[in-house]
Amino acid sequence: MNILSTLSILTNLILILVILIRSPNEQSLQENLNPFKLFESSSKAEKSIDKLIQVLTFFYFVIALIYTIRNYF
Repeated sequence: MNILSTLSILTNLILILVILIRSPNEQSLQENLNPFKLFESSSKAEKSIDKLIQVLTFFYFVIALIYTIRNYF
């Protein structure tokens, strides 16, 4: 397995987990992240998770583009 495949699998798994953690219900988000003490408030957690989802989605499409270009040539 090459590095691009490994990176793709890791990106996909992390993206799925982060989306599952993200909840539109603020109380649920607070309950899920409370034991970890990662964020000061649920609004900061929400913003950070949204930003992480955007970054991971960007990487997902970049990796897909690299695969497409590599298979084309």
